[in-house]
Amino acid sequence: MQPTALLFYAVFAVILVMMYIGIRREWLSPMMLAGGGVLGSIIAMTLVSLAQQNSFLQALIVGFLVGGIFSGATLAVAWYFHSIELRERYGHSRSHPPQDADELPQEGETYY
Repeated sequence: MQPTALLFYAVFAVILVMMYIGIRREWLSPMMLAGGGVLGSIIAMTLVSLAQQNSFLQALIVGFLVGGIFSGATLAVAWYFHSIELRERYGHSRSHPPQDADELPQEGETYY
């Protein structure tokens, strides 16, 4: 791999990592981070392909396919773990606690 292509590939990796961390840590709106991350990864992969002396059309195809697939997978994983954190933070779980006091579990019983 050529040094320029390696540099753009490192930029691609940094974009994916920053997008993942940004969504998990709520740095900005998830839509802004997702849009910027997907666009940045497509551009970075297009530049990687161009640095490897590929034609412009081939570089665009590689950019959209590889950049889009990797950023989509990164977004899916980040959003999955982020939604789990939100459920835990705000107490939304699958089992809802009983509303009435007489529905509370008795001593030795557990509520599922």
